[in-house]
Formats: sequence, structure tokens, C-alpha cells
Amino acid sequence: MTPSRPDLDVVAERLRLIAETLSELEALRGVSAEQLTREPLTRAAAERLLQVVVDLAVDVNAHLAVSLLGRAPDTGRASFLAAGEAGVIDSDLAARLAASAGLRNVLVHRYVDIDLFLVADAIGEVLDGFPEYVRQVVSHLQGRSGES
Repeated sequence: MTPSRPDLDVVAERLRLIAETLSELEALRGVSAEQLTREPLTRAAAERLLQVVVDLAVDVNAHLAVSLLGRAPDTGRASFLAAGEAGVIDSDLAARLAASAGLRNVLVHRYVDIDLFLVADAIGEVLDGFPEYVRQVVSHLQGRSGES
């Protein structure tokens, strides 16, 4: 596959949706596993919001990997690593966020019983990591827009 120019409108819309979803997830910062057990609607909201953030980021990563590297990543985890390889986000952030794809898969496919302690912890990790992801993607794209 030959690299092409990223569709900035597509990326911008997904980044906007990530930021919006993070704002919604912020209401659940500090929720405990016990609360998730007692409150099924809170649990469902947490799981869905986590999934949406990761899915949107994987979409952005895949789009940019195809545009910048000329290849699509095979997995959600690989998409974060590809974003790091392409210089869209730094490699430390890429490695940190790559693990979120595994949690997303567990939430969506229910491979195993979901450990609600991991879900509760993931809320803080996503809220702490993904705003930086958005910032780095925007910064990268702004830098590219100055290129001819």
C-alpha cells in the first residue's frame, strides 16, 4: 500500500469524539470496583465509555498508519505501536496505551470474566493517558500541515 495524505477532517472528528467521551468518563473518575458491582448502569457506562475511547483511537491510529506508513496494523494494540513508529505519538505513550486495546477486547468480547478492579483502574489510566494522546496527534498533524 502506498502512503497517502491523512484525511484531516476524519482524524479531527474522531479526536473531537475522544475528547467528548473523556469528558463524560470524567464523571466516573474514582469509581470503585465495589460501586461497579453494586451499580450495573454505572458499570455499563464505564465499560462503554472506555470502549468508545479506545475504538476511536484505534481508528485514528489505523488511518494514520495507512497514510504515513503505507500499511494497516493487524490489531488495536499494534495500531498504537504503529502510531509511535510513525512519530504521531511518542513511543512511551504508544506502549502505555497499547494495553488499553486488550481491555477493550475483553469488554467487547467477554473472553473472560471481567475483573472490575481492572475496569475501575482503567478509568483513571484512560483519563490520564488519552488527553495526552489527543494532544500529541494534534501536534503532529499541525506540524505536518506546515509541510508542502
